[in-house]
Amino acid sequence: MIEEREVYIKPWYKIVLRFSNEVKKYLFNGRSIGQALSAFKYYYRYNRRMKSHFEEELPWLTHYAYERLKTLVQPGMKVLEFGIGGSTLFFRGLGAEVFSIEHDKKWFQIVDSRLNSDEKVKLNLIEPENLNSEIELKYSSNHGLFSEGLTWKAYSFGAEKFEDNFFDIILIDGRARPECLRNSISKLKKGGILIFDNSDRESYHESMNEILGGWKKEVFSGVTVYDWAFNETTIFYHPDYLN
Repeated sequence: MIEEREVYIKPWYKIVLRFSNEVKKYLFNGRSIGQALSAFKYYYRYNRRMKSHFEEELPWLTHYAYERLKTLVQPGMKVLEFGIGGSTLFFRGLGAEVFSIEHDKKWFQIVDSRLNSDEKVKLNLIEPENLNSEIELKYSSNHGLFSEGLTWKAYSFGAEKFEDNFFDIILIDGRARPECLRNSISKLKKGGILIFDNSDRESYHESMNEILGGWKKEVFSGVTVYDWAFNETTIFYHPDYLN
């Protein structure tokens, strides 16, 4: 069960100050602030109350990426996601069949209890293993806590049992993302959609350029669902995607 907590109403001036600091970071790094500025009202709403994307059954992506996905996800679509949580509940709520891969056992159990054995969602726990060889370094994780000395090799191959061209949508939002992308891209249907979160991180650029370089894409940056920090989410469309 999810523990209920006392609702904290954050003072408006703290929200404005934090938003201003995030805008300054974007400006300092030479990034566009257009989307961020236009989404201030959503930033204010997300940060006014101490809630989480999971409590609200929303994907932990940038706000405009979330809005875009509401128009793209259709009932009966098959979704593969690396990293479970609000996105799992979001896709389920739109009528999709979801196959989810998670590495954290405690978090897995929390989400599993919320789903109540929903037949449309298949949660899969694949925990990391100790890193024993330099060959496995590419399966390590450069981001996230408690990652040192571990390998996500089995995790990145978590969709191996599915036939090629099986999923309508793939969400890359877990650990060892470059290898998750590399090992699951064949499972995406021709004309499918791939979502890559935190796509602004330089450590992901090489694999995205190599594998998705020729794909049409939409980049959504700035305000993130129930988060104080700005982020970037990119939605890639398979070359055979039809609008």
